[in-house]
Amino acid sequence: MVKARKERRWARVATAVALCLPCSSFVIPLHAADVAQVKKDLSSLPPMRTQSQLTRAAQTPAQPAVRASTPGTVQRTSLPSMRTQSQYASTHKTVPTQTYPASRPASYAATQQTVAPEPTLENSTSNKAALKTNYDFFPPVKEYYKPEPAYANVRQQGASASPRATSGMSHGYFNGASTNDSREFLRSMVARALAYSPELRAASSEVLASDYMVDQVKGQRMPQVRLGVTSPLTTVGGDRQSSNNTHISDSSGTVSVNTPVIDWGRISHQVDNSLETAKAARYSKEYSREQLAYNTVSELMNMSRYQQSKQVAKNYVGRMKELVNMLSQITQADRGRESELVQAKAKLMSAQASLDNIEHQLSASKIKLVRLLGAEPVLPENLSWQDTIIPASVAIGSLDKNPMMLNLQSKVRAAESEAESIKSAALPQVNWVVSKSTAKDGNGNEAGWYTGLNVEWEAFSGGSQRAAQMTARAKANVAQQQYEVSYRDLEYQINYQVQVRDSSFLRADDYERLSGETDRVRQMFYQQWYHLGKRTLLDVLTAENDHFNNQLSAINNRYDGYISNVNVIASAAMMLTWMRIA
Repeated sequence: MVKARKERRWARVATAVALCLPCSSFVIPLHAADVAQVKKDLSSLPPMRTQSQLTRAAQTPAQPAVRASTPGTVQRTSLPSMRTQSQYASTHKTVPTQTYPASRPASYAATQQTVAPEPTLENSTSNKAALKTNYDFFPPVKEYYKPEPAYANVRQQGASASPRATSGMSHGYFNGASTNDSREFLRSMVARALAYSPELRAASSEVLASDYMVDQVKGQRMPQVRLGVTSPLTTVGGDRQSSNNTHISDSSGTVSVNTPVIDWGRISHQVDNSLETAKAARYSKEYSREQLAYNTVSELMNMSRYQQSKQVAKNYVGRMKELVNMLSQITQADRGRESELVQAKAKLMSAQASLDNIEHQLSASKIKLVRLLGAEPVLPENLSWQDTIIPASVAIGSLDKNPMMLNLQSKVRAAESEAESIKSAALPQVNWVVSKSTAKDGNGNEAGWYTGLNVEWEAFSGGSQRAAQMTARAKANVAQQQYEVSYRDLEYQINYQVQVRDSSFLRADDYERLSGETDRVRQMFYQQWYHLGKRTLLDVLTAENDHFNNQLSAINNRYDGYISNVNVIASAAMMLTWMRIA
């Protein structure tokens, strides 16, 4: 009887599963005629297990069943055992977990190992963020800033490791101890630009204003004495007590002395804010001086570049004029060579256009220098620009002393001091008050001296004080984020300019050697054309043009290297140190 009940229960379960199975595309319902077949198939099903049995079975690792297969027989795929509704529900709630292989590919492991760990306070040699407090709802900031080592791997090793392109330039430690004539000339020009610049005078005025602001805030610590005089003209209405306050002869004076006693650090934080603002103004002025020195030196280098290029272009124009004059005389006797004269005239016009373009660039450079110096500069003869090459590591190591970076740090500290001052102002302020008035009452008596403590507390402001404090905190976060942006930008600029400098010096060396070879080629082509007739005039003109272009490329690349080196010095804010200008 128990067995029959179990079979009927299994039949109902099988019928329900067949009707409700969602993954079945076509289900045939069981009728009464199929019950016998169902009962026959039930004997092959596993016995029903309780929830505790199912849990113990899940904890015990199941051994895979091995079935012996005979040749010629097809091994049937075993179906999953039928589960009750409670078993299915408990299994459905199980969250699948994703597994990873124990061993990772070598490339992935190498990538994971190259990730630099966060620097700690003990082993970090980089500069630290100035921001002390940062709330969770503000963007996070880095605590330490260190150079990115990947730049050294991607930057091509150029002229810094190849002295053939930088002969005559120092590769030692960077300092301003050079006393060559070129450095003295640059020093005099930079000193003149610093003395002439109206921007620096405006920056000096801003520094002076910030210094007075410091004195203004510090004065709040002292007793605040206020004097007042009251001169009544008449009184309308009132009682007898106003009889001594009706005529100008009843004038009275008041004096009050208000001294802060307890302000919870409000004035101290305001002083710190003003001091950091004054520091920021000084750093801004120093950065302006560095940029002015860089603009002056780089423009003087450009002027020297265009002067040398102009001399090369003049020689090229003179050479083309010689060929045109020669062919003009030849065509008078041989009209068949007029095509050569036309080719030579075309090259002469092209050379003249190049000369005009270089003269325009030279004039534009002089105009910029007049704006910087207030007068037209005159470059001395045989001026040499070969000087100290500053390594990238030295420049990047000086970023924490860059005036622009120090300016941002001062802004961070100033904003934090402002936030603390606003926070302190929201607390009760205790002042010591001493006052005296000479006004007379209705009996003609004056009031005596008053002294006491005055407590003022803005208990509720509608959230404006909290908003003002968070505004200052947000400004500090902005300045700290801008510090990281400037640090990364300067780091990128230094590495980029070092790459430009090194590659420019190498290319300049290559073009100088190439121009020497093309000089020999143009001379040989001319001899072969003029004396032997083995070359055409087009070959001669092409050789002349190639030699001219190679000369210009050598000059431009050489000065690109000079200017890039100065740019590296300026990015590290070491221009004035390089010039030995205080």
